[in-house]
Amino acid sequence: MTEIEALALAAAVEGPVTYALVRVAGWSSRGAVHAGFASVVATAVTHPQFWAGALWAYRHFSYWPSILVGEALVVVVEAILVAWMGQLSLRHAVQASLLANTASYLAGLLVIGR
Repeated sequence: MTEIEALALAAAVEGPVTYALVRVAGWSSRGAVHAGFASVVATAVTHPQFWAGALWAYRHFSYWPSILVGEALVVVVEAILVAWMGQLSLRHAVQASLLANTASYLAGLLVIGR
């Protein structure tokens, strides 16, 4: 999978997941649509750095430490961005970011056949 394909997949998964979670949970925010779009924007901001960092980390460390540290950093940064842009509480933004990133990671595994 190329970097742009991975970014498109992540955005296509993370935006709707965040939207659905905020809507179903009824969390106070600018609205579920804003939260979903905020998630897409946050993904677009973090994805290039994650991709470059992962390529570097895979050469120096094994897969699981690389992916876990990278994804943890992404979850934190995206949560801060989603909390700010979507006016969600930081706690809810972390929950949304963790769920959205887990969903996009699993979607990526399905796409590449692992």
